[in-house]
Amino acid sequence: MLRRVDDGLARGEAAIAAAVLLVMIVLAATQALLHNVATGLGVAWAHAALESLDWIDTFLQKGTLWLAFLGASLATHADRHIAIDVVQRVVPPRVRLVLRVLAAFGAAAVAFVLARVFFATVMLAATERPLDYEVLTPAGAVHVCDASEADRAAAGAGRPGPFCVVRALLAGLVGGPVETPSGALQLVVPAMFLWMSVRLLMRGIVEVRRGIAGSADGGMA
Repeated sequence: MLRRVDDGLARGEAAIAAAVLLVMIVLAATQALLHNVATGLGVAWAHAALESLDWIDTFLQKGTLWLAFLGASLATHADRHIAIDVVQRVVPPRVRLVLRVLAAFGAAAVAFVLARVFFATVMLAATERPLDYEVLTPAGAVHVCDASEADRAAAGAGRPGPFCVVRALLAGLVGGPVETPSGALQLVVPAMFLWMSVRLLMRGIVEVRRGIAGSADGGMA
């Protein structure tokens, strides 16, 4: 049962990684094309388009981060993370099983600690609010997503975008405000470390069950 759930989630991770990679390729190609048209041909609309797409560089940076951690999680699922194979080849099957159990539970603990450390670090950076996301109100500066329509209109700010919805959802999940899309995207680091910890824990449980089943069947050869 645990293995089937893990396999299904791994397929979802692979689909997300493929989608992120595809979007990155399209955006990078679009940016390169517009840059060549703007600089080579001096087309005005290409310059304007490049200025409006200045967020692509940040997206490509964070997309690379997502691909790295999704790949690491998939490597954990496929049991292709770091392992000392030579030891498992020279020890008896029962000792090999014990080593796999200890490695799974130990790696799960390390990944959990890393998840907590990176979560604290990412949240510290995510709570910093740039001036671009602030609106001055009579009560002081507030995030553009928290400002009223009248305050946004007075400050010349646009209407709330999709990020405001994401920010509201994340506030309930992580227990604090995430002030920028960049900060939200960086949450993939602690999230994937936490998921890898759960995955490794499940791997250890499966190995324990396998050992119990082997003992019930008369021991391992």
